Amino acid sequence: MKILVVGSRIPWPLHDGGAIATYQILKGLSEQGVEVVYFSFNTVKHFVDQETIEQHFTFCRVIDVPLNANPTLFGALLALLGGKNYNISRFENDEAIKQIAELLGREKFDLVQLEGLYASPFLDVVKKAGISVTLRPHNAEFQIWERLAEKTQNPMKRWYLNLLASQLKRHETAVLKNVDAIVPITKTDMELFAGLALGKPMFLLPVGQNKQPEYKTEFRANTFFHLGSMEWMPNVEAVKWLINEVWPLVKKQLPQAELHLAGKGMRKNDVRFLGDGITVHGEIDNAQNFMQTHGVMLVPVFAAGGIRVKILEAFSAGVPVISTSIGVQGIPASNEVELLIADTPEAFAASMIRLHSVSKLGTELLQNALMLIENHFEAGTLISGLISFYDDLNSGK
Repeated sequence: MKILVVGSRIPWPLHDGGAIATYQILKGLSEQGVEVVYFSFNTVKHFVDQETIEQHFTFCRVIDVPLNANPTLFGALLALLGGKNYNISRFENDEAIKQIAELLGREKFDLVQLEGLYASPFLDVVKKAGISVTLRPHNAEFQIWERLAEKTQNPMKRWYLNLLASQLKRHETAVLKNVDAIVPITKTDMELFAGLALGKPMFLLPVGQNKQPEYKTEFRANTFFHLGSMEWMPNVEAVKWLINEVWPLVKKQLPQAELHLAGKGMRKNDVRFLGDGITVHGEIDNAQNFMQTHGVMLVPVFAAGGIRVKILEAFSAGVPVISTSIGVQGIPASNEVELLIADTPEAFAASMIRLHSVSKLGTELLQNALMLIENHFEAGTLISGLISFYDDLNSGK
């Protein structure tokens, strides 16, 4: 089988869930004998040089097209006046369309997979080539913006976020109806897309994990951390909530408690995140080492979609997790079994204090979390299932 995967960015470094999800499927398909070509923008924001691409993508061929997709006020205004969704229109590029059309004309592919909604501007040119095309949405994009709007107090900002959400929903629904199949990451998204896509074939493909050889069951119970990209608005809002609403409650009960913050786009001197007992590390080189060094992972997100890959990584690395209900969406984990779930400042702080006070609880959570990874998220098994699904899709066409 030969598959063309079309993305909107080069998935490197592996510092966020989107990059991890894309890199994993490219490598996973290749490891199981699929010939993979990855066609993608190489954006200014996530630019990766050719030497790095050649070093880390030896398992597939990468074709990249430079693009400046950085948002601007002028661009947003033009999109607003033109009735376009600015999130999507930033990835519309005539040169890239021309290149992919030429690629499809000179090479034969069994299937084209659009990696995320921001690859959807390529849908029409792929359909014209008469090749089976699937969409692997990393989340329901419109739902994220709806949730952000719900949490926003500023009326004008709420209006604009709701406008983006409604535009995205129309676009997302149209794309779902026009692809041949959908490969959602979570069961929640799968159920949502089923209501929008009018019976399209679907295959549930979570972001898989490989078992870590050095699994730990010990952790620093008075040390907490958040690890996530500050280039993604839901993470910024989540950390602000954590610092302003939760952390003061924890410090009253645990004066020696430490909170460590790290992630892409975070500056060490960023005044938004400084406070008593808080250390801002900025962007880090090794996520697993950071997780295993800084105690308990906090996932206080309220506007997410898809799946929080960092939770799965924490489970695999032997790191306990406290999350909101939305943060754990898409993972078949239960409160008090694999992790602790809390949705108010008081409950979240109480969970942090409790995990500090009851050492046996953390060990039990970690044991159950590792079992969940082994039963539901083994990477090789998941990719094998996807290949079989693609075989059936092509044979039935």
